Amino acid sequence: MTPLTARNDDTFLALDIGGTKVSCGLVTREGEVLFRDSFPTSQWPTPVAMTEKIVEKLKNIWTNADNGRRPKALGIGAPGWIRPKEGVVVMAPNIPGWRDVPITRIMSEAMDLPAILENDANLYALGEWLAGAGRGSENEITLTLGTGVGGGLILNGRLWNGSFASAAEVGHIPYDPWNGTICGCGRRGCLETVASATGMTRVAREWLAQSRETIYKGKPEEINPAIMFELARRLDPMSLFVFKTAGEALGLALATIFNLLSLEVAVIGGGAAGAFEFIEKHILETLSERLITAHIQEIKVIKGTLGLNAPLVGAAALLTAAGY
Repeated sequence: MTPLTARNDDTFLALDIGGTKVSCGLVTREGEVLFRDSFPTSQWPTPVAMTEKIVEKLKNIWTNADNGRRPKALGIGAPGWIRPKEGVVVMAPNIPGWRDVPITRIMSEAMDLPAILENDANLYALGEWLAGAGRGSENEITLTLGTGVGGGLILNGRLWNGSFASAAEVGHIPYDPWNGTICGCGRRGCLETVASATGMTRVAREWLAQSRETIYKGKPEEINPAIMFELARRLDPMSLFVFKTAGEALGLALATIFNLLSLEVAVIGGGAAGAFEFIEKHILETLSERLITAHIQEIKVIKGTLGLNAPLVGAAALLTAAGY
């Protein structure tokens, strides 16, 4: 666990449950991350085991905070379909076993704190809007390229949840609904089958299985976006194709979103956003062809700046808005 900066008396606990990693932190009302810790999601294969590990981490963070003050509340970010009012994760497609988990009650009772649940991508969007790349914008979409593709939508300076509390499920916008790969949600050809870190890896492995040209010499099961970032800088055909495919798919999805909502900013975050320098061109080219509600020069597609801290910062914004 790494202490980051000087402490503030008014703090919140924050939890971000992701398909690859679970992050916990102590955050000030202004969005300053004081402590942060994390562990791999895959090491804890059941909701019971994972929540026990989360409680251990959060209590450790709380104990090590030297400001001597009790955090006011806990903000929880979880992936997939959730019911925030009931505090339930209905289904997390990329985390096996996570169906109808009453995460808010479990964590509130274990930590003896009030807790609020929100979609993890929504917290990421709130974080980038409060203190990151989207600061100052009124209308913003944030996409997180991780195990899946998450989305968070800010309209008129407020998080948009829609009528059923699961708005901006951008990762499941159809990209190739007739011939595409089956997604973790059970449907065919969703955006995240080509634009998430998992999807990019899958496309690369298909390329390797066809023995097509590449400078990659490792095993197919070891390829990942981080490796492809470096290969793309050496003009590797496979990696450039993977990022072109992802960028065009993201451009199509964003064109639909921009045309529908007339936004001003799209923030691209998550682990696979390291590929932004390679996907940006393809996003913008596709947007230029498809955008009809604004000129391409009037909108911004930018890389997020907060990284792993974004959803933790977003938890502070969520709890502040809720009156804690």
